[in-house]
Amino acid sequence: MGNYQKAYELASRAYTLNPYNRMAFTLKTQSSIAKEWQNFINDANNYFSEIEKIANKNYISKKDKLRVKMMLEVLIDEYKTLKPSLLLPDEVKKEAKEKYLKAKKLYEKLFK
Repeated sequence: MGNYQKAYELASRAYTLNPYNRMAFTLKTQSSIAKEWQNFINDANNYFSEIEKIANKNYISKKDKLRVKMMLEVLIDEYKTLKPSLLLPDEVKKEAKEKYLKAKKLYEKLFK
């Protein structure tokens, strides 16, 4: 649970050894999807950290505003491309959705 990279590697190895291994195939597929969700959460954390640094400056340049806009657009678009999964832990889905809603709200507040 939570170590999606390791699960993906082990399932890939098992699937390579036996391509008829359904469990290995399912685990490989689901851990790949879970990694995408986790990468989204990590990206969101990094982007929000950058946005906070920009917001704390005394003067926000046009270049900085554009960077913020691009980061938020990337997050919004990236969330929409995440594949749904019934096997993904609810905490991961909830955290990703919170990050998406935060990005969307901030984008609408600043750029609409």
